[in-house]
Amino acid sequence: MHAAEFTVAEASWVTGLSVKAVNKAIEDAAVPVRTVRAGGARRRFVPYASLLCLQLHAEGLKRLPLQMRREVFRRVLNEPQQKQLKYSDALIINVGGARGKMSSRLQNLEKASGTVQSDPEIMGGTPVFRGTRIPVYLVADMIEQGTPINEILEGYPALTREMVEFASIYASTHPRRGRPPIPPWSGNKPVGRKKGKLGCVA
Repeated sequence: MHAAEFTVAEASWVTGLSVKAVNKAIEDAAVPVRTVRAGGARRRFVPYASLLCLQLHAEGLKRLPLQMRREVFRRVLNEPQQKQLKYSDALIINVGGARGKMSSRLQNLEKASGTVQSDPEIMGGTPVFRGTRIPVYLVADMIEQGTPINEILEGYPALTREMVEFASIYASTHPRRGRPPIPPWSGNKPVGRKKGKLGCVA
């Protein structure tokens, strides 16, 4: 079973659209979302039927004129379980195919979320792989830096290949706030720190 709603970051990962493109499609094509304001920030939550519209947008509907796109999305929203939508004799939209493409990515998204836990009693709530103290973002950063999966598994034998692959999905759909920390393997030296006469950090 898929979730009832998705964040913009999750919608971006499922459809392959950038976060900016997701937000623009929502605003331009009037794709319905639920907006929540908290602490001055605004968050959008995308219902499943709207996610399907975004998937169709990513698969080529973005090339259609805006008014035509809005009409297609309106009809998809009214009947998201239809297999095909006949807009005209020249335009038949494979809604069922788009739904099928989303299905496997939604399953991986659900598995990735289930692999991770965030508990205040474990590393202060830092997201870790369930049953371990291994930070998910650390592994995701290693993958982004090009570290081979086999090397990661050697360093963290408690992980499986699937768990390592899920790290990138989780990091993409749960972006960290603020500036990311400098990874220890980057070779960059800390800025603005000097050593005293005895070699201690000042």
